[in-house]
Amino acid sequence: MLWEKQAHAGRVRSLSFDTTGALLTACGGDGTVHTWDTSTGRQHSRFTNPGGWGRLVAIDATAARVAVGSGTGDIHIRDTTSDRFVGHLTGHAGRILMLTFIDNLDLLVSAAADGTVRAWSLHRGLQLGEIRVDAALNCAAADSGTGQILAAGPAGPVLLQLRFDAVGDAIRRQPGR
Repeated sequence: MLWEKQAHAGRVRSLSFDTTGALLTACGGDGTVHTWDTSTGRQHSRFTNPGGWGRLVAIDATAARVAVGSGTGDIHIRDTTSDRFVGHLTGHAGRILMLTFIDNLDLLVSAAADGTVRAWSLHRGLQLGEIRVDAALNCAAADSGTGQILAAGPAGPVLLQLRFDAVGDAIRRQPGR
């Protein structure tokens, strides 16, 4: 074991590495988010999620932004260089199940238990597109490089593909799936 931390009064809900594996971010039921240097275990930052307990956390490819999804469906974006919140995204009505920053773009993709997958412009702070996958989602995963999203509900999995050329129509179902 390299190091161990006692970070949250509540349960740890989510962990996320940056693309290099140098930073680890964790959020928990007590509403705090921690980021550590993975080689030393030294705490890089600690903050409280304005949305209450953190359900899911993601860190972007450059480790400059952390997204925290709450049990209420709210998503808060924190700039790690300034240690300030720079965004609050609303629209989901259920707990956040998946958050992924899309590489080389100003996009965040989210999926929630309300059955929706959404694409967000972080620079503009608005939703670009939404698709209702099922009445309720159980889980979802996204590939940050290709923009493919796999979401699964009671009826089974659905493959989605982000389209980067049409603002306002950012998500569509993959043909033939």
